[in-house]
Amino acid sequence: MFKVKAPEVFDATLTIVGQGREQKLKLKYRHLLKDAYKALVDKLAGGELAPAQVILDMVAEWDADVDLDTEGVELALQNQIGLDTAIIHGYAQAIQVARKGN
Repeated sequence: MFKVKAPEVFDATLTIVGQGREQKLKLKYRHLLKDAYKALVDKLAGGELAPAQVILDMVAEWDADVDLDTEGVELALQNQIGLDTAIIHGYAQAIQVARKGN
């Protein structure tokens, strides 16, 4: 049977390339309903939410050397330029369903 209701969190691994290295960031994204996701992205685009807050709303856990809290995310974004885009776009790719094969 096709299950419509998604799990509350789902695993993802992002490959982050830059600063002369390639790293894997393992994380668990929160499943957001379509309307909640759109509202979050709209608030980011409108400047109502900072990228760090959007990441905290999207990510439930991550395997990084800083905590998943405001201070840790801000530190990660200061050190890894473009990480916010990678995480937010990674969410968009991971949440979308697609047909496989046939």
